[in-house]
Amino acid sequence: MKNDVVMYEKVYQILKNKIMSGLLTKGTKLPSRANLCQEFQTSEKTIRRALKMLIEEGLVETEQRKRPMVSYAYTGGLPAPADSRFHRMAHAASINDIIKTGILLCYPINERGLRLCRGKDWDIPKAIVEKMDPQKPAEFWNLSNRFWRFFICRTENDLIVRIVDHLGFGGLELLPGTFELRKNYRTGLENLMQTMKDGDEPERVHFDELFVLYGLPSENGEELSGRQLEVKSSLQIEAKELEHQISKAQERYSSVYLDIIGLIAMGRYRLGDRLPPYQEMSKYYCVSIDTISKAISILQRLGVVTAVRGRGTFIAINQDDLKKIQIDPELIACHVRRFVDSMELLSMTIEGVAAHVAAHVLQEDARWLSNELNRLWKDGYMYQSSPSVLLDFLVEHIQYDTLQAVYRVVQSNYRIERSIPKLIDRKKTPGDYKLFQMSMEAANYLMKSDPAHYAKKMKEVFDYTRHMAVSACKRQGYWEAAMKVYDGTMLWK
Repeated sequence: MKNDVVMYEKVYQILKNKIMSGLLTKGTKLPSRANLCQEFQTSEKTIRRALKMLIEEGLVETEQRKRPMVSYAYTGGLPAPADSRFHRMAHAASINDIIKTGILLCYPINERGLRLCRGKDWDIPKAIVEKMDPQKPAEFWNLSNRFWRFFICRTENDLIVRIVDHLGFGGLELLPGTFELRKNYRTGLENLMQTMKDGDEPERVHFDELFVLYGLPSENGEELSGRQLEVKSSLQIEAKELEHQISKAQERYSSVYLDIIGLIAMGRYRLGDRLPPYQEMSKYYCVSIDTISKAISILQRLGVVTAVRGRGTFIAINQDDLKKIQIDPELIACHVRRFVDSMELLSMTIEGVAAHVAAHVLQEDARWLSNELNRLWKDGYMYQSSPSVLLDFLVEHIQYDTLQAVYRVVQSNYRIERSIPKLIDRKKTPGDYKLFQMSMEAANYLMKSDPAHYAKKMKEVFDYTRHMAVSACKRQGYWEAAMKVYDGTMLWK
């Protein structure tokens, strides 16, 4: 991957975030291409490509001989494409799925953002709350979305910001609520900020239930009280399309070919082995057949595989020769950063998601999980798969389609670890054994129908996995380059 491919993604994400957060308001003209080139220290070709992506997403519009202008008015969600499928009426089950997903994902992420704020960081959310006029309902709730998005961005995690933006809560046309509800809500936000500044726990601040704003009677969210809500957001598309939107095109095909290289390095594939058919790989990696084709073409150019017409694709290299393959360091840095970002998202959210899943797992399924962990531990190259097996099992048992779509992206990103050169040790280590023991404990809690301890143990497993991965990245010299892939402070400052 060439440097300009990485760079136009950076430029696009930085400009998009400024528009999405309301820093660049509708009607604002962007700097000239020359000034943007100077600001980002890149070529005009890169700037043109980044601007084209913003235009295609409905964030910016252009006229001949005029500078690009912001065309998106901030509402707290992604702009709705013109395609009428984004304007379908959502039934109660769909709204319930969306809101429950938001609770399990956004609550812990917002809490993390709140805890990270220090000193002058509070100036931005404070200024937003000061503008929230309870007498102007539409503007009030738009500013509320902006308030919470600040704390999402404060995590300085690009993947998290992308995911939450694609959840598209700003696209839900909320009921205004009563003046008293809005007034109390604003007071609650003020109290929350002061509570966090004082070092107290956010749970001390009470908020009135807001489910009524979505037409839902209460937290159980089972009915819409005879009302339907129009959703102008990506949430109304199929789960696979949501997965597709969260991931970038380059991420999808590079993930596939790097994973195949990683499986060769682990010993899963050997010289002469045939790869699965394209359709089977497409299903496994949750990508299109075209993406698989692009990945295989790159592997062919690297000399890793060879295609035999009518017979299939075969591994053309052994483990020793694989070490001679030169992979772009910047590509590795991008994948390491995405892996680390995914691990951080897991660390924040997996306890709540695991508790949700535990309530829907059958005893026979829990026993299967325990047996599978034992089987893989005895395998010659799959003994490191304990956390991956736990994650795959978790994803398959998630009951909310939107949440499952998000976690499938995380599941795909989790495989990155085995595709990074020298990150996986071929021999069992004390860390591997500890992870296996912790994974077995999680499975045992599930068999005992103990959701609370299962959820806590799952968090321990993935916290420890993240600790091991970060340590390995630093030891192998990947960490510094990965942290330079993007500047997390640009997401919120």
